[in-house]
Amino acid sequence: MKSSSTSARAAPTRLDDRIRIARIRAELSKAELARRVGVSPSAVVQWEQPSGSGPSARHLATIAQCTGVAFEWLATGRGPTRVSDVDGPPAIDPTSIAVTLFEERLLDVARKLPSHRHEALIEFLLAWTKKPG
Repeated sequence: MKSSSTSARAAPTRLDDRIRIARIRAELSKAELARRVGVSPSAVVQWEQPSGSGPSARHLATIAQCTGVAFEWLATGRGPTRVSDVDGPPAIDPTSIAVTLFEERLLDVARKLPSHRHEALIEFLLAWTKKPG
């Protein structure tokens, strides 16, 4: 006798499954998700493999934003899959965190810098952004 599968499917417990589900529901190819996140397609392939490497927190936040899923669900499997418009803004705004290795290094250096030197560093960087003229 065949057993019917009337029970609800269990929530995915592995990160690679949640990334794949989010990508497929958003109707994105691996290559398109990679482009939107700013990584190589092979990175997405790795993320979706059970024994593959996982994305960084910043990449997870970008994946959540690109696919329209809740960051907490994507990262942990807990909470609602999608963020409702009435829930307010997302917990993590990808534009407020380091996106490139260069930005990560700048942030790391800035955090190690004594507080009395913060303003000098800002002025130095601002001077470099001005066009000669």
